[in-house]
Amino acid sequence: MVDGPYRTAFLDWLACAVGGREEPAARAARTLGDGLAERVAALGAAGHVLDYDDTHAASITHASAVIVPTVLGVAEAHDLDGRSAITAAVAGYEAITRIGMAASGAFHARGWHATSVCGAFAAALTAGACERLDAARLTAALGLAGSFASGVMEHLEDGSWVKRLHPGWAGHAGALAAGLARGGVPGPATILEGRFGLYRTFLGAEPDPRPFDTLGREWETLRGGYKPYPCCHLKHASLACAPEVLRWPGLGIGAIERIECRVPAGEVPIICEPAETKRRPRSSYDAQFSLAFSIASAFVDGAVGLDTYASAHLDDPRVLALAARVSHVVDPESPFPKSFPGWVRVRLRDGQELEARLPHGRGGLERPLPAEAIVEKFRDNARRALPAARVAALERAVLDLDRLKSVRELMVLCRG
Repeated sequence: MVDGPYRTAFLDWLACAVGGREEPAARAARTLGDGLAERVAALGAAGHVLDYDDTHAASITHASAVIVPTVLGVAEAHDLDGRSAITAAVAGYEAITRIGMAASGAFHARGWHATSVCGAFAAALTAGACERLDAARLTAALGLAGSFASGVMEHLEDGSWVKRLHPGWAGHAGALAAGLARGGVPGPATILEGRFGLYRTFLGAEPDPRPFDTLGREWETLRGGYKPYPCCHLKHASLACAPEVLRWPGLGIGAIERIECRVPAGEVPIICEPAETKRRPRSSYDAQFSLAFSIASAFVDGAVGLDTYASAHLDDPRVLALAARVSHVVDPESPFPKSFPGWVRVRLRDGQELEARLPHGRGGLERPLPAEAIVEKFRDNARRALPAARVAALERAVLDLDRLKSVRELMVLCRG
């Protein structure tokens, strides 16, 4: 039974990593080398390549995509037990979420991928905790990570999939920073709030200090959300609206004249524009960030899953025909980025209008997925790549993580 948040997070990440291990980005990352930082980068790519990994909504980060590969890679290298690995992971979760929350939505608005940028600092703390660095060296690791943090979102312009590498790069940067700090290399202690620190250089703004005020008293680790769909989480509530409309008696795809999606202004550049590209994605990654294509698929196929974004599906004439009739308008009253609502209006050829509106998508704190759904997600993904016996062994190892004498027991199963 999944009865702890870290079990849920680790199992969900593993579902994504096993399912994505043979994707081109993951295979390419495995060619980087056998060093610790390179192994972390490869694990990170595998876990994010399907865009199916968890999301911390308030910070708009994929926390596990950075933290879990970092902790598994470094804990394996230092032969740590499961409880020590969990402790190090929590340090990373608290860091990436709070650093992102101090400028929620601002990184994306400036074209930075918050998971990658904020993740480098979190990975440095996670790796440093695994290496049992003292406070001074942990501070140095954070300072060093600031010079390695990066990750821009220009991939949205041409559908390239460099973003799939971002969490792995953040883990790589953090592992490298911790290793250098262990060796005595200093880093600026004011890397977050300083004159040339993270917020002023990346955003030209002051951070909101409030997320840091509750450190140690409230736990952002507990506030992650899990994806029911393998695509950008900004559109999950909209996708959940499709089944609501499809319940209308006798509704057929041919009866639909057009579909209008009302979206927050902050989401438009990511999932709605450029409109023509979103209606005819050039790659699977393009499609994962396309509201028009995804909504059309939800109506045509009745569901959205891994097969929705397979290359063969991108040319489905039924989906493309409906996607051409999907438009968007800005919802000026949206609470984004505090939440990611969905609002879909369907106009039928006979003049009728059907509408569904949801304040939250499934999988977040407001509409959480049951633990059993995460287990089934793992089994479904893992069965695509591994024999049944290994799937069962991996599941047991993750659910017993806090009792493992060595993380290596889990990692052997991941590779074997």
